[in-house]
Amino acid sequence: MKKFRISILAAVIAVLAAATVASATATTKIAFTGKYTGQASTKVDGNVVDISATGTGSGTLMGATKLSGAGTGDSSQQPCVPFGGTGKLVGAKSTTISYKVISGASGCGDEGGHVFSLKGYLTVTKATGKLARAKGKLKFTGVYDRDDGTFSVKFTGTLTK
Repeated sequence: MKKFRISILAAVIAVLAAATVASATATTKIAFTGKYTGQASTKVDGNVVDISATGTGSGTLMGATKLSGAGTGDSSQQPCVPFGGTGKLVGAKSTTISYKVISGASGCGDEGGHVFSLKGYLTVTKATGKLARAKGKLKFTGVYDRDDGTFSVKFTGTLTK
């Protein structure tokens, strides 16, 4: 009878330990959306386009947010210029998202090369504050007007932490 009780006790302990580990590794999904507008500049040297952007907007769990980014594009590929780079979203109470634009992002220009439709994905490389340890991939779409230097962009996707 003692062996049976010890076996049941060991089984209960094992189940509780497994449940504790499972709850510690559970992921939380966060639907993220953000909309940003601002100023961007492009400087062309041969076929290399240096890109920089700053703006403001709002994002999930971030509140009012500042956007900054920098990267490069390849203007030899027309009408859709592939580009990449890195950036950061800085929100309220030290909530930040650092990101990297994933290969395949592009800006497709109109016939005159004045207005570009932006699309692509970015991966979150680091997050802090309310989004601490969040990871994931976000889709972005937007417009860049080369004549006046303005842009607007929307991020959507699901982050996990």
